[in-house]
Amino acid sequence: MTVKETFKLSLIAVAIITTAQASTVGGDDLPPAKPGQCFTKAFYPAKYATSTERVLATEASEKMELIPAKYGIKTEKIKVSDGTERVITIPATYKTVSERVLAQEASTKLVPIPAVYKTVTKRVLASEGTEKLIKSPAQYKNVKERVMVSPARTEWKKTKCQDRGCNQSQVVCLVEIPAVYKVVTKRVVAQPVTARKITTPPVYRTVKIQKLVTPATTKTIKIPATYKTITRRVVDKPASSKVVKTPPTYKTITTKVLLTPAKYKKMTVPATYKTITKKRMVADGYAKWVQIVCKHNMSKVTISRVQQALKDAGYYHGAIDGVWGSSSRNATRTYQKAKGLPVAGLSVATMNSLGL
Repeated sequence: MTVKETFKLSLIAVAIITTAQASTVGGDDLPPAKPGQCFTKAFYPAKYATSTERVLATEASEKMELIPAKYGIKTEKIKVSDGTERVITIPATYKTVSERVLAQEASTKLVPIPAVYKTVTKRVLASEGTEKLIKSPAQYKNVKERVMVSPARTEWKKTKCQDRGCNQSQVVCLVEIPAVYKVVTKRVVAQPVTARKITTPPVYRTVKIQKLVTPATTKTIKIPATYKTITRRVVDKPASSKVVKTPPTYKTITTKVLLTPAKYKKMTVPATYKTITKKRMVADGYAKWVQIVCKHNMSKVTISRVQQALKDAGYYHGAIDGVWGSSSRNATRTYQKAKGLPVAGLSVATMNSLGL
């Protein structure tokens, strides 16, 4: 005898057949039912979808790159001597005549007076002042932010059906499940990069130079004429002088000069992100009345057939003993979840799915 035939006999065996059916139990609407049928309220859990979200891990910041100063070499020519002057005397030339004449005419004599020099010191620039930038690095701090991972939701919770002729719960309660949060640590800039400038003074050095105080000159001395009664010697060409000059003296010095001062170039450091996973509800859970096998129909034969069918399907691993124990109930729930059936004890839909 099949389970379906057993259901038919159980309907015939009902002592009182009535067509009037209760529409509600404890305020809940029941589906249309016949005498001898049992129902329990099965809970269909809420459906969730998992999504990923990109959140900020590190804020964008700035860093400064040091560009060093550039220097060049400057060549400068300075005069260290004004040059010198000296007088060269060219003596007179004479000739002799054979008559008594003036033996020596009056003449002049040039006496050279040398130039006067003095040594002086001069302060010249050896190296210009320099500038240097000292960078103070940015300072960071970690802050914590509370991020919602799963929003608040509601779920149905079962209670015991007590003594209503069924083997599963009939009463469910809607309870609130609070939102789930996650603390994310971020690294933010507490103090940006700064720089300060240090200036070094220019460097000078002292050099000695020869400076002309009085130029070279000549002094003329007069020589009176002399006479003789003999041959006389006359001036053919009078004495003369000429000034010989030496050019000024120069010295080349090199100095270090600043071409481009040191500076900082700001560079932007982009923000970094990380991906977190969130779970959100896409459909609310609900409760629904489903038909189950009544307790007085849970014979050892029926239970044994259910155990064998579950074992053939690979869900039951216990003994075929006709006892509706925890192993049988667990195997039934696993089968119902795998087949998308309502988890409601040994339901009629489960029996049909097992081919019983």
